[in-house]
Amino acid sequence: MIRGWRVCGVTALVLLLAGGCAVRPANSITQFKYPAAQRDMLADAAKAVETSPWPKPGPASFIVRMTGVGGNDRVSRNDAVAAYLLELEASGAGFVRLERDARLNLAAAERLDDTAREALRAPRHSMNDIALIETAIQTLREHRHIYADAGKELKKRGFDVSDDALDALRDDFRLAVKNLGKTADVLADQIDEDRSATYASPDRTIR
Repeated sequence: MIRGWRVCGVTALVLLLAGGCAVRPANSITQFKYPAAQRDMLADAAKAVETSPWPKPGPASFIVRMTGVGGNDRVSRNDAVAAYLLELEASGAGFVRLERDARLNLAAAERLDDTAREALRAPRHSMNDIALIETAIQTLREHRHIYADAGKELKKRGFDVSDDALDALRDDFRLAVKNLGKTADVLADQIDEDRSATYASPDRTIR
């Protein structure tokens, strides 16, 4: 999985690279430039992972968490499960539909991992790339819970639900998260190496 200090430092490092520092390589802008097309592909792949057949749950604001006031427009995990169950029951497909949706989500996660691994060949990377993957990981974890909760509720309502298939979905989501975490770690290592090599270069201009 992604190392904790790297995840927490994503924003700080992005600001550092954007704002500059006292000592900067003269060619730092070129060195940290990432191929736009490749970044777009990574962003599109990450966005595909977030696609879901239910309203996307969102975090409560700081004020709502502290006071408990407001936040009526927030979609909770339970709201997402309830909305998804309505769609599953209306379709009449039940668990067959759920399993198909989950497999499509897992396929999107695999494409993201493939795209991120392809990005390893780029001469330079960005912490934004890692942030995209980390967001996708959090999304997959949330989706795993929603699919599992919806599957269990379908069974309670009399639908034919395969426990083995539901367990397999849980396991596959865990594996997808693990694989993306490993890829993000490799990207982070390369960024560390790039920064070390750049700032160790004798060609530096003080500004």
